[in-house]
Amino acid sequence: MVSGLSGVSPAAASPTDAAFNSSTGMLNVNHASYLSKHDIVYNRPNTDPKYGLTVGNGRTGAMAWQNNGLSMQVSGVDTSQQTAFGAGLVNLSTTPALESGYSTFQQRLNLYDGTLTTKYDNNRTITVMGQPNSEVMGIHVEDSRSGVSAITLDLSLWDVANLGNNGDVPNMDTWRTVSTYADSTGAGISRGQADPQNFGYTLGATVEGASYTARVVDGRKVRLSITPDSSYTIWFTASSRLNAPSHNSVAEAKRALAAAQSAGYTNTYNSYLNWWHAFWQKSFVQYSNGSREADYLENVYYLSTYMIAASGYGNYPAHFINGVFRSTGDATKWSNSYWYWNQRDIYNSFLASNHADLMAGFNKLYSRNFDALKAYTRTRYNVDGIWVPETMGWDGNARGTVNSDYTNNIWSTGTEAAYNMYLQYTYTNDTNYLRNTAYPFMREVAKFYQAKLSFNSSTGKYYVASSHSHETYWNVPNAITDLAAVRTLFPLAIKASTQLGLDAGMRPQWQQILDNLIAYPSDSNVYLPHTPPISQTRNNENVAAEIIWPYDLTGIGYPDQQKAINTWNARPFPYGNVWANDAIQAARLGLGNQTFQGLKTMLQKYQNYPNGMTSNTNGVFEYLGVHLAATNESLLQSYNDKIRVFPAVPTDSTFVGKFSLLAKGGFMVSSEREAGEIKYVGVRSQYGNAARVVNPWGTQEVRVRRTSDNAILTTSTAGEITFNTAANQVYVVERTAKPLSNYTSTQLTGTANQGMKSLAGTSSTLGSNGTADPMVNNTALTYDSNWYLTTGRGYGDYNDDTHHSNTVNAAASYTFSGTGVQYLSERNGDMGTVDVYLDNVFQATVNLRVDGARQAQQVVWQKQGLGSGSHTIRIVNRSTAVGMVDALRITP
Repeated sequence: MVSGLSGVSPAAASPTDAAFNSSTGMLNVNHASYLSKHDIVYNRPNTDPKYGLTVGNGRTGAMAWQNNGLSMQVSGVDTSQQTAFGAGLVNLSTTPALESGYSTFQQRLNLYDGTLTTKYDNNRTITVMGQPNSEVMGIHVEDSRSGVSAITLDLSLWDVANLGNNGDVPNMDTWRTVSTYADSTGAGISRGQADPQNFGYTLGATVEGASYTARVVDGRKVRLSITPDSSYTIWFTASSRLNAPSHNSVAEAKRALAAAQSAGYTNTYNSYLNWWHAFWQKSFVQYSNGSREADYLENVYYLSTYMIAASGYGNYPAHFINGVFRSTGDATKWSNSYWYWNQRDIYNSFLASNHADLMAGFNKLYSRNFDALKAYTRTRYNVDGIWVPETMGWDGNARGTVNSDYTNNIWSTGTEAAYNMYLQYTYTNDTNYLRNTAYPFMREVAKFYQAKLSFNSSTGKYYVASSHSHETYWNVPNAITDLAAVRTLFPLAIKASTQLGLDAGMRPQWQQILDNLIAYPSDSNVYLPHTPPISQTRNNENVAAEIIWPYDLTGIGYPDQQKAINTWNARPFPYGNVWANDAIQAARLGLGNQTFQGLKTMLQKYQNYPNGMTSNTNGVFEYLGVHLAATNESLLQSYNDKIRVFPAVPTDSTFVGKFSLLAKGGFMVSSEREAGEIKYVGVRSQYGNAARVVNPWGTQEVRVRRTSDNAILTTSTAGEITFNTAANQVYVVERTAKPLSNYTSTQLTGTANQGMKSLAGTSSTLGSNGTADPMVNNTALTYDSNWYLTTGRGYGDYNDDTHHSNTVNAAASYTFSGTGVQYLSERNGDMGTVDVYLDNVFQATVNLRVDGARQAQQVVWQKQGLGSGSHTIRIVNRSTAVGMVDALRITP
């Protein structure tokens, strides 16, 4: 198995052609065929909910797997506080079963169409799709088999008695109260109907194209019994009370389902395709190389974009753990607030990918709570300004922050929120948004810092007496995050207030602080997280590197670039968590090889499931968002108002990079790099601002050509070229000696993927082949408490990671289909014994201890000749010495 797209040969580099379209100002791409090579394909039925493929319409989504037909866990963005609760299960089953009597199977997540299609032979096709701009999804069935005697669609809930208050819910009783309906309109289940904050939802369904009857099965299940037909559509919804007229989710569910039924499958399906197709037209990225490793990274780029966008258009942002894609029932973690550190990872890439509406949804969580935050700041600090809690509830509350030693003294979140609002303005040129939303928030955060900074009259310097350097260093002087926050925010507040003609009296005070702010804590080589001595470490954040990203205060060409590189190289927790933004910072510093390796490392550690998702419980979507941002930043940077193309790509001579991405100022920038050569820089000006482009060819002479009439605006050998633009005009920056006209015109296309993909040197895969991959990494097992994952071990373990435990009776288990299983572990002098059970029957006590050198990837127990079917292996630690799991090898 090669890394990248298995079974598809890589496209040869074509340094003599170019895909730039001078009319549109973007690359000429056949998006349908190009994205098809990134479809996620299962060529055998998946029965594990954790591996379920994800499909959504922006407000409602589902994870799908095979369990007595098609099963899905459904969730909605706005159905509960931080979507802490799943909406329920949807199961479609037939008699005889959908999965009976077939010879070929394929399930495809089609990214371009946004659909999930499951095919059994040529006579059963189930397509899951959605209705755009609604909370309605659909299941369209084409089943031409004769003899189908029954079809049922069940909606069900888990045991609500087990609900925990992880969603910042004032009254749990209303969420434990379930109501149902079954009538001529369909059937549904409701929860949260008396929630005082107007959350709550109804999971409802109806049928188009076939007759049916509806009934309540029990207190948490309803059923539609559908008269067998060769073609029909099931419409289902997770209608939220929050968005329903009069907050009546039952009435809204019935209305929404009736509207979808009336519009009909064909019209709704076409509208849905058009919605997703328009989404993908907004930008483009190619990131590939000869070994196909970069191609795998590109696949994750498009899959991540889809999964985040499929849950990104609600009234509230998709939560970094819960989103709309889960398979864990109502179980969740860390859900009592939106952590800004985690949420920023999910959303911050979407300005560059030309989806400001996604960033706007995130920003709205904070701007809509302007009054609540201002009032809370007055109560807590007696300051007329805005302090933003790092862990903020949907209603602007700070309970998750002030009740936590980790977060209760973090100040810098306010700047991050204000800065992202300002960035939204810089990409959209929306002056009304700047005047009415972004600048007022910026001003109030600046006022907070102005009031909270201390002043040393003997040195004439402003400083921070005591705050948290984020979660890692508590109550320390001169947290670098706060100094960076001031240096980021205050110049922009001055600039915006000047532009808008507002608050002229505040500008001198802000400038006075900027001119006299204490320097960043540092030694001669690196920046430090706060003024020494360095405090006890409480979390694994690389705080000193925050000045690189997201505060945007240093990078390529800055006087302190080398010091910033030293700081990044010396960071104490490289890729230390699922939200680690190391690769983004590497890109900002121009470290192309490190960016590439960082993208791989994050996937090796955290992309554990073939649907692209993770087993890590600290977050589900952050590493996907980091992947997007790091990829974008490696191809295009404009954070300092300079357009810089390919600033951080690998030195691999086979690397091919192509993109159409959005730069600050509203410039759609396109460029192509093959065989080490950058061909051109295309710029489509959306608003007529002046453009500043870093010469990608050093001191070679370049010219700026307007494509509408081929007029040459300027010629220069300077390192940077600035030129005026007109709105909706396209410009090309090209070498005088080798202009764009030297290249033949081409269109970028692709070939549809048909199988599993793998990332070389890791256990990360996407999709599945018809025959199961025999190797199962330790991260795929289910562990009880007291097991610990260690990564980057360097001992030769499979995927370079293991799980271990020192606790007696700590157990790990895995259910597989096959005729044999091997258990792989290290053996070493500090290790003890484990018991192995198969299908709940004791098999052996295995001694992992060995004298001498450590041994890796050892088959310490195996069993062959099992009956074909499902089996469960359980490994139980039997001593306080180390018990370990590296991997399993399954015999089909």
